[in-house]
Amino acid sequence: MSLRLTDVRRIAREVTRDQFPGLEIVGAVAKGDSGYTEVLMTVRGCRQEPCQIMIGLNRDTSESEFRKAIHERLREHVDEHRIKA
Repeated sequence: MSLRLTDVRRIAREVTRDQFPGLEIVGAVAKGDSGYTEVLMTVRGCRQEPCQIMIGLNRDTSESEFRKAIHERLREHVDEHRIKA
């Protein structure tokens, strides 16, 4: 069973608030009953485009595994783009 989009948004907000305060969740979308979701974030205080990050994730998982996946994907972006987290 997939996590609901409301849960995806809540989890993404909690992970970013606690571990990446420089990011703000804009939304999460999924197509139909697909287990795939995309989470869109804005980088606060962005000085150079792109100022948004979109990550694709699988919702067909537990909440703890989903949290871990969000954290890992965001850490990759932060490290790659040197975003102040």
